[in-house]
Amino acid sequence: MAGLCTRGISGTPTLHRTVLLEMKLGQKEYAALQAMKIEFATGLVDSTALAVVTQPEMAVLRERGYSFRQLLRSHNERTLYKRALYGEAMVLDSIYHDYDEILTELHQLRKQYPELIRLKKIGRTSQEKRDIWAVKISDRVMKEEDEPSILFSGAIHSDELAGPEICLALIHHLLENYATDRQVADWVNNYEIWFIPVINVDGHYVVTQNIDPRWRKNTRDNNGNGVLYEPDDGIDLNRNFDFNWAHGGSGDSASSRYRGEYPFSEGAARAVRDLAVAQRFVMSLTYHSQGEVIYFPWIWRGRPAPEDNLLKTLANGLAGSIRTMAGDTTYKAEYGSGTVGQTYPWFYGTQGTIDMIVETGLGRHIFPEAELEQIVAANVPGAFYMLNRLAGPGLTGHIRDARTGTPLKAEIWLPDIDTEDIHPRASEPRYGRYYRILSPGTYRVIVRCKGYQPAIFKQVKVNDGKWTVLDVSLEREK
Repeated sequence: MAGLCTRGISGTPTLHRTVLLEMKLGQKEYAALQAMKIEFATGLVDSTALAVVTQPEMAVLRERGYSFRQLLRSHNERTLYKRALYGEAMVLDSIYHDYDEILTELHQLRKQYPELIRLKKIGRTSQEKRDIWAVKISDRVMKEEDEPSILFSGAIHSDELAGPEICLALIHHLLENYATDRQVADWVNNYEIWFIPVINVDGHYVVTQNIDPRWRKNTRDNNGNGVLYEPDDGIDLNRNFDFNWAHGGSGDSASSRYRGEYPFSEGAARAVRDLAVAQRFVMSLTYHSQGEVIYFPWIWRGRPAPEDNLLKTLANGLAGSIRTMAGDTTYKAEYGSGTVGQTYPWFYGTQGTIDMIVETGLGRHIFPEAELEQIVAANVPGAFYMLNRLAGPGLTGHIRDARTGTPLKAEIWLPDIDTEDIHPRASEPRYGRYYRILSPGTYRVIVRCKGYQPAIFKQVKVNDGKWTVLDVSLEREK
C-alpha cells in the first residue's frame, strides 16, 4: 500500500515519490490515460479528475501537453489518497457515521420508538469478530407477521459510505413520520422493513477511522502473517455469494475483487444470506458508490433474466425516481451480469428476491458534506418507489394441506416464465405464504409439493394495482 514502490508509466515498479494531480480532461483523454495505466483517485466529473502518479509519469504527462495542477507530494501513496478522497484535512468528514456512532443512534431510536424498531444481531465478521446488526421497522416489530418484507443495505464495500447514511435517513424518516404521514403509516403497518446499514463492518472501520479511504474488501488476513491492511488482505464480500461464484471476481488475493477461497466463506456474507433465507424478502436495494446507475438482473451468456420485461420496468422506475448530482437528469438502469457472485444474482437466482444495486453519486466513493447530503436526499424517493411497488401488482396467497390446513413449503411454478437459470420459487413454511411480483396479465400457474398432487391453473389473471390472491389447498397423493 505504501507509495515507496509504485508503478511506472508502463506498469514497471519504480522507487519515485508519488504526486497527487488535479487534471483537466475530456472523456477521450481520461479513457486514454486509463489505458496507459495512469491511476485515478476519482472519476471524471465536470472535466476534472484527481490522479496519483509517479514523478516520471508526471514528466510524461507534461511532455504530452496534459493540463494539471500539483496538489501534494509524498513517499506514502496512502497519504495522497487521503487528500484526494478526504479533502485537504486528510480526515473523513464528521458528517459520516462510524459504526459505533451508527449503533449508538440506533439504540437511541429504539428507546424512543420501542414499538416500531427492533435491532437484531445477524452475525459476526470473520477477522475482528465484530457483531453485524440489522434493523427491523414494523408496527408489531417483535412479531414475525404474515406480511411482505423488503431489505435496504449499505457498505458491502467499505469505501462506499453513502449507503449507511441513506439507510439511517430512511430509518429516521419512517420512525419520525409514522404518527403524522399516512403513507409512512401504511408502509410500517403493512410491511416488514429491514435494514443492514453496514454489511462490511471491519472494512467500514478502516475507512471511517482514517486508515485508508480506498479500502474496499473486508479485512481477512489472507496470508496469516498478523499484519492487516496489506494489498493481498481482504475479500470482496460482493463476490462471495454462491451464485456463479467461480465465474465472477478474481482468484488473486491481491485483487480488489478477490472472491475468497469458497462461497460464503465470510461471516458478513453469511449474515446477509441467513437473514434473507429467514425473511424471504420480496425486494431489496443494495447501496453502492458510484456511477448514478441501477444494475438489475441480468445478462447471462447473452440471455436476459426470465422476467426481463418486469425487471426492466422496475429498474427504470427506480432509476427515474432518483435525481443525479447535476440535478437535470435521473439515474439510468443497466443490466448486470448473471455470472458473478454478487448480491443481485444470488438474491434473484436463488431466493426469488428482486435485488438491485444502486450506484449512488458520481466520480468518487467519498463525498464532501454538501454532496453527501444531496445524494442522500435524492435517493430517498427511490426507496419510496420500491416501498410503493411492494403493494403489487403480483400474485400472492397461501399454500396449505387440504385436510389439515397445515402451511406448506411448496413450489409455485410459472412454466411460461421460469427457466432453469433460476431456482424454483417457493412459499415460506411458517404461513405457507408466497409473493410473486408480476406485470398485469394472464399466467399459467402450477403448484407442487413432494407428497401432494400438483394443482394446475391454466389462466390466472393478475390485475393492475394491488396483489391478486390465489390460495391453494393441496391434496395428498394416494
